[in-house]
Amino acid sequence: MQSALDNNISSFEKVSCCDLKVGMYIQELDRPWLDTPFMFQGFYIRDAEEIETLQGYCEYVFINRAQEDIDPGIFHTIIEHEQSTTSRVKAIAIKTGSDRYIDTVVVEKELATARRIYAESSKAIENIFSTAHSDSTVNLDDASETTSNIVDSVLRNPDAFMLLQRMKSKDRYKYTHAINCCALAATFCRHMGFNEAEIQDISMGALLLDIGITKLPDSMIDMQGTLNPLAMKLVRSHVNFGLEMLDKTPDLPPTVRDVLLTHHERINGKGYPNALKGEQIPVCGRIAAIVDCYDAMISTRPYKERITPTEAVCTMYNWRNTDFHEDLMEQFIQCIGAYPTGSLVELNSGQVGIVMSQNRVRRLFPKVLLILNADRIRYEHPNTVDLWEYTQKTKGTVLEIKKVIDADELDIDPSDYYL
Repeated sequence: MQSALDNNISSFEKVSCCDLKVGMYIQELDRPWLDTPFMFQGFYIRDAEEIETLQGYCEYVFINRAQEDIDPGIFHTIIEHEQSTTSRVKAIAIKTGSDRYIDTVVVEKELATARRIYAESSKAIENIFSTAHSDSTVNLDDASETTSNIVDSVLRNPDAFMLLQRMKSKDRYKYTHAINCCALAATFCRHMGFNEAEIQDISMGALLLDIGITKLPDSMIDMQGTLNPLAMKLVRSHVNFGLEMLDKTPDLPPTVRDVLLTHHERINGKGYPNALKGEQIPVCGRIAAIVDCYDAMISTRPYKERITPTEAVCTMYNWRNTDFHEDLMEQFIQCIGAYPTGSLVELNSGQVGIVMSQNRVRRLFPKVLLILNADRIRYEHPNTVDLWEYTQKTKGTVLEIKKVIDADELDIDPSDYYL
């Protein structure tokens, strides 16, 4: 797939790192982004320290003059302390990420393809885990093919897999978690403008995050309630078990290993297995930590009930600078929106609907499938409304999301309406 950035690279200005100035917008480097500490693939130079860091890694960069009139604080929303966490998340979600990729297929069309890929991926990951359990090896060909199929779908339109992520099965969590983490990692990296090879490697690492749990007793994985210290120590050993398998796998991309090794590390140094801190954790590991935690929180697990996607991002936002890198956490919120795709929401009109796709520019105004009227009576024929388009057509009558609803409260399975 040819990206918009690749098509327009000639429009960017090549500049020696000796001539960089604060306020310039860095569009591309002279080396892969993952070889540097810069996680944002496209960013403003904010201070002399960033210039010095760039000079330490690059001889030259490509800058985008067209971006230099935009507020250099684009990645750092200034928010008053008295605002609620939900308000902060909404404010952050308004910002936008990289414009390297565009949706090439509408979500309704991609959903049919994504459903097939999800079903095939579920069978593939079950076979991959089964092989890992029986002979402690990883079928890299199957993992690579599964990842490629998921990544291709996400690059066409990430909303389709985000909708499928809402299908939850407590009994198959380890398989659905692998697929969902792969799709989330691809979606997140797409948002930040990573190239396709980088997206593939990080996403494959996300697919295999928990391959080591195949060496744990089933009774441990399915244990109800809070784990005792001994059980927790055993569960944490899945990282080392997974590494042992990957280290026996020829031709494994190094990034895949880094993702598995560091996805449980935390910015404050209180993660495992090596208690890495801050920039000791590679960018790919910091990304994996966020997507792994997010999917776990919105999933029904044997020992814990799920919460809504919006509750999850609000909770995780409060863990920035302790568990997760602040800038990356903000980018993740911008990526999935304050109202992630698949969320059940109530509008200010009283109607209830399902977020079907994001507005990549105006994240607070997604497309919503209306399923209940203001009296909570089901529509015979649900229809989709573009909240931003509606507001523009009515010239001031705003139709917007009032709050997120837990589907269990209404005894509704949103996936019944789009699968």
